[in-house]
Amino acid sequence: MSTAIENNTTSNNITVPTCSFTYISNRTFQPRRVTGGERTWEYLKERFSRASEGLPDPSARYFETIGFGPFLFAVIGNDVFYHDREKWLHYESATNIEYGTIIIDL
Repeated sequence: MSTAIENNTTSNNITVPTCSFTYISNRTFQPRRVTGGERTWEYLKERFSRASEGLPDPSARYFETIGFGPFLFAVIGNDVFYHDREKWLHYESATNIEYGTIIIDL
């Protein structure tokens, strides 16, 4: 599956793959919905000053959060992970994983 951002030069916008999921916050114990735009792990490492490697599974997809939630997250199948203190941690409460796209005007 491609993780590239599509550039539609005829209409001056780009299409970005997205992923959304719901988890239970450890602070409020309330459900929270998170959405992220797909990025490469190399981009996210630089953007958020991370030194560790991505997940070992080559099917992992990486996302930069849009709005509240973790800065970034990764998804492998039905498993969602967040990155904290250079370690990948599994969201035990992640549910309702959905993929889509967002169109961004340039």
